[in-house]
Amino acid sequence: MADPVTGRVTDEKGEGLPGVTVLVKGTQNGTSTNANGEFTLDAPAGATLVLSSVGYTTQEVAVTSGPLTVRLVQDNQQLNEVVVLGYVTQDRQNLSSAVSSVNVTEAQKAPVGTIGEAIQGRTTGVLINNSGNPGQAPNIVIRGLGSINGGSSPLYVVDGLWTDNIRDINPTDIDQLTVLKDASSTSIYGSRGANGVIIITTKRGKVGKPTIGVTAYAGVQNTVSRWKLTNAAQWAAIERQAYTNAGLPFPGSVANPENYADTDWQSEILRTGTVQDYNVNLGGGSTGEKYSTNFLVSGGVFSQKGALIGTDFNRYTLRLNSGLTAGRFKINESVQLAHAFTTLANGQPFQDAIRLLPTIPVYNPSESPYTAGYGYGSPAANTFGTNPVGSQTIETRTQYNNRIQGSVNAEYSFFDFLSYRLNLGVESLDYVDRDARRFGRISQNAPTDPSFLTESRGDNTFLLAENILNFNKRIGEHGVNVLVGYSEQRGKNTNTGATARSFVNNAPGAQDGYVLDAGTGTTSVFGNVQEYSKRSYFTQLVYDYKNKYLVTGSFRRDGSSRFAPENRYGNFGAGSLGWRISEEDFLKNSAPFISNLKARVSYGVNGNDNIGNYSYQGVINQNVNYPFNGQDVNNGQIQTSLASNGIKWESRYTTNYGLDLGLLDNRVTFSVDYYTSTTKDALIFPTLAAALGNPGQPPYQNIGQLQNRGFEFQAGYQQNKGAFTYGVSANLSTVKNNVLQLAQEGQVIGSGATQTAVGHPVGAFFLIPFDGVFQTQDEVNSYKNAAGKVIEPFAQPGDARYRDTNGDGQINDDDRVYYDTNIPKLQFGLSANAAYRGVDLSFLIQGASGNQVFNVARSTMDRTDDPSNFRADFAPWTPDNRSTTTPRALQAGGATSDLQAAAGSNSRGSSRFLEDGSYGRLKNVTVGYTVPKQIISNLRGFSSLRVYLTGQNLITATKYSGPDPEFVNGNFFQRGVDFSAFPNLRTYTGGIQLGF
Repeated sequence: MADPVTGRVTDEKGEGLPGVTVLVKGTQNGTSTNANGEFTLDAPAGATLVLSSVGYTTQEVAVTSGPLTVRLVQDNQQLNEVVVLGYVTQDRQNLSSAVSSVNVTEAQKAPVGTIGEAIQGRTTGVLINNSGNPGQAPNIVIRGLGSINGGSSPLYVVDGLWTDNIRDINPTDIDQLTVLKDASSTSIYGSRGANGVIIITTKRGKVGKPTIGVTAYAGVQNTVSRWKLTNAAQWAAIERQAYTNAGLPFPGSVANPENYADTDWQSEILRTGTVQDYNVNLGGGSTGEKYSTNFLVSGGVFSQKGALIGTDFNRYTLRLNSGLTAGRFKINESVQLAHAFTTLANGQPFQDAIRLLPTIPVYNPSESPYTAGYGYGSPAANTFGTNPVGSQTIETRTQYNNRIQGSVNAEYSFFDFLSYRLNLGVESLDYVDRDARRFGRISQNAPTDPSFLTESRGDNTFLLAENILNFNKRIGEHGVNVLVGYSEQRGKNTNTGATARSFVNNAPGAQDGYVLDAGTGTTSVFGNVQEYSKRSYFTQLVYDYKNKYLVTGSFRRDGSSRFAPENRYGNFGAGSLGWRISEEDFLKNSAPFISNLKARVSYGVNGNDNIGNYSYQGVINQNVNYPFNGQDVNNGQIQTSLASNGIKWESRYTTNYGLDLGLLDNRVTFSVDYYTSTTKDALIFPTLAAALGNPGQPPYQNIGQLQNRGFEFQAGYQQNKGAFTYGVSANLSTVKNNVLQLAQEGQVIGSGATQTAVGHPVGAFFLIPFDGVFQTQDEVNSYKNAAGKVIEPFAQPGDARYRDTNGDGQINDDDRVYYDTNIPKLQFGLSANAAYRGVDLSFLIQGASGNQVFNVARSTMDRTDDPSNFRADFAPWTPDNRSTTTPRALQAGGATSDLQAAAGSNSRGSSRFLEDGSYGRLKNVTVGYTVPKQIISNLRGFSSLRVYLTGQNLITATKYSGPDPEFVNGNFFQRGVDFSAFPNLRTYTGGIQLGF
């Protein structure tokens, strides 16, 4: 017979702990503590209560006749942490794979706008490049670039749903975040696991009285840095040098800059941005003798007004998570509705802000209506730039998204050790993309573009169904977990759009109201439908003996519609071994201070089919007009690309060696991993002439090979001394990327400043080596090749000198060499936290080193043969300033052919513009105060209250001259090239976290 049992749960300082789960052992009868740590529960005499709370060691106490007082101790070991690996969960102590967990609780103490921000600097092996561009997703790469044409982004699994989109997920909803890095942990995901897997588990309600949580923060944002540029007078002084050296007359704004504008273009396009985030959640659960339920409803609003004029991002999310357990049946669902609205940047505003001359005004109403009132240059102030204020004003590009991401899993346990689970997932995206521009001119010598509206609408749907039979039983000293599964995935993307031109209304802002049928000019339409599917069979074994000797194995057979029927299926598998040395008697007796020592090794293979749809079929354009008999126009068809015959799965083979160490009850932790991964049968394009009937994309071939290898180190220390708690965590990762084989001997991929070739990393810099500046005519005359030929005969003192690497006596593209420095060789993170009597302080330092950046902005500003602004510290060579790094100022079109050749030579895109891209950044500093529980308990309805202040991207230590060494470049082959990317933002916020 059950009787009421009362009690109080406290922490180590004797303060009541709210939200502690109290269960009668062996049943689902339970409750949770209130704001003062008190609980009441019906339990039979002699029963045992199990008390658990996140961050504390679980305790069991026997029911007595009087009130209970239980003191929970903070858990330093974390070895019993349950890690979600997708289809199974494992205790961290028994993991034999390379898996990292992000401390989500610590990350959420500060504002986190994206999941990338939550991960960056907090775990090993994950390279993340963030941007200050509103709504732009970060670049995330796990353990190096694993494919040449198949992409290198990881798979995200959110509550069982496979997805590529994390931008629209509310970070506040995240409960656990796990990164799977080696083949042993990812091969169960087959083709989608080749580039790593990030598993996200969202929050769920807890048993007990319903609780309400409210979080809010608001702040201001500015770019971390900007160029220091010359004003009109300073610019004109340098230009006069260039024109004088070239023997040319001065244009008007060069001769008399005081008669023209003095525009600071960066100030014109930048503003103080704002960021706001508001979240509320309601959660709870109940339990009975044979049932339990849980629910959580959360809503969030995130709003960012960009630091660049005309840009913003707004996201609205609504989540519903619920679950029911009734006897042997269990069902859980998770669904998020997200609406996102983004206003994009147009063109290259940051590049144009340094390219446009300061003597050009922002507005020029005298030329309206033909120019829409914007300045754009003239013969007196020539420029090839675009007015960025005008670009952001007369054109509006928006993205309007409605996204549903949801999953339902139902599980039935035939026995305590045997269960069947059905997992269903769906992601549906409805979108409207608009690009509207009103009539006007914003570039010199460009035609006056008519107004237009391009509107694209579409629907992308992804469906997932997984059937899993799971056997999980401990048989004596043997732990056995075996699962078998069958999966179906289907996707369909539809898109329809149209373009209308010549709208009558040309008033400022009119483009925001354009509709397609209002255009009076020509119209065009477009649209397409693509479908794909995948069928998979998989199995996984997790075994341990005495929780000491660990074995994991997995196998997956994937079939993809992206390959022809004869090559549709691929087989992928992996295995790992682990040995918990710390559980051996010889170590327990000789080194009791060692809490955990585990050795791991794994090997396996993943596939990759991320090459788009229908590649194994040729593409025919059915709408081609051609003349016949000299006059008649006939409709015909033409093959635009050849079929990729015989292509099959790309495969990535990974080996991992790891060691985990814990000391002093795991207050000190350390882990190290070494990995190598080789991608074989990489799907790449050979070089084909259009004459072979392939004017479009060349067909794929399974010929390439690619390798990544590196080390990962992670260390941590956590200590509690009475009311004072503190901890520190550090991580360091290395990676070396190398292309082993391409489709043809000597083939290169890419153009401009980078190329991908055998023996070098993907997207290596490929440039002419800059060798300083000639100081005397004797240096020019004596710079000869082995045959005695003067290499730069047109040069004079002050002109650039380049290395003649092939010895042919001239400088041209044949002298380019590789610089394998486009990928950071090392990345690191250091985080620390401390708390004392309600005051908490934390910081995160993050950075990368060993890489270089090709600075496109500096290559633009440091050339004097092309009209642009200059850096404020730009000091070209003169007889009185004999620079060894900056050639003399020399305008194009000089009076002699030698002057013309020298001007072009001085501005070559060479290694002169390669800069050290290493940096260390104080990414985050947070100071918070949590109101003591005894005070909160006197505030009716409140259970917790915390306020905080945060600074983000506060200090950056770098030698890079550009605004930000961390940037996002969407071109896979040019990730080390900074095309004046949107820099990160320095942010100051204040926030509050409430519990009810």
